Amino acid sequence: MAFSIQKLLIQAYMKWFPIPLPPPDSFKDQTVLVTGGTSGLGLAAAVHFVNLGAAEVIITSRNSARSKTALATIERETGGRSKGRVRVMDLDMSRYASVVAFAEEVKKINRGKGGIDTVVLNAGLSTVEPTRGEEGWDQNIQVNTLSTVLLALLLLPWMKAERANRSAPAHLAVVGSGRHLEPNIQEWKEWASETSLLEHFSKPENWPGSSMMYATTKLMAQYAVNELVKMALGPDGHPEVIINTMCPGLVASDLSRDLNKMGIVVALIAPIFLGIFAKSPSNGARTYMAACLTTESEHGKFIKFYSSDADYQEKADVVITGEDGREMQALVWSEMKAEFTAKVPETREILKL
Repeated sequence: MAFSIQKLLIQAYMKWFPIPLPPPDSFKDQTVLVTGGTSGLGLAAAVHFVNLGAAEVIITSRNSARSKTALATIERETGGRSKGRVRVMDLDMSRYASVVAFAEEVKKINRGKGGIDTVVLNAGLSTVEPTRGEEGWDQNIQVNTLSTVLLALLLLPWMKAERANRSAPAHLAVVGSGRHLEPNIQEWKEWASETSLLEHFSKPENWPGSSMMYATTKLMAQYAVNELVKMALGPDGHPEVIINTMCPGLVASDLSRDLNKMGIVVALIAPIFLGIFAKSPSNGARTYMAACLTTESEHGKFIKFYSSDADYQEKADVVITGEDGREMQALVWSEMKAEFTAKVPETREILKL
């Protein structure tokens, strides 16, 4: 992962001078869902939500041992306030069937009474080598992009329908990365002319490396979320669900747990680098809190605190908002819609295909 000196200094500043947490009652009486909440940023976010007043916090896991450890950690970090307020639900982001089943269970929560207040799609991974998953795609694409977008797509109509039972829109926050600005979409155009981009990036011979694959999955996800942002609008043009992507910056989390597989040099240097520049998960999860308190006017905004909006937009003009970016977004979204409607019948009515 490449960082300029300026970016590193900003990351170091954020490590030692974190953004403030919101007021203690910011999520008072809310029901909150955090996917991938048994470790790292997801676990830290769950702790913050409890401490900031949430009535119920749901985290997801597919490992009972990790679930028990996570619940014990949350209870300790909240001084016992989490008792009876945190529960675990099963979710395997590598399988569409699990995502669909999970979404159906979530849609039973407070049905007809406003539904869920805050959803944080945090689950993600970064492997050091290509690995095909059960659905046929590289696991990084499957978890970070396809399953994340599918879950948001399945929950969005229900969250919109519950708007009539709420005093304000619910929030749907997707953990992205500022690195979604890095891929060269001119290369993507070339590859898309030969095969689908999902297929291209899932072939081992096209593996771009762990770092660039992560950036690739986050750009694909960003394109899809931009489409969901439009779908979240009501007839009056106001968002019925407030959607944001966010990036906490450099964080020492479980996402980097496989770095030791990249060789002894990386294994030795990475802990020193992260120790100097990376925020703790608790610090990084403060960005999650901010993203879940955005206003209607901030609907669709990419939330980060390590650069200005102008700096972000300058780079986004190349890969997202410019003509080439809009064309690529349409292409990637088209591929995802074809994938979902072919394999997940529940999406056909939502996408009206």
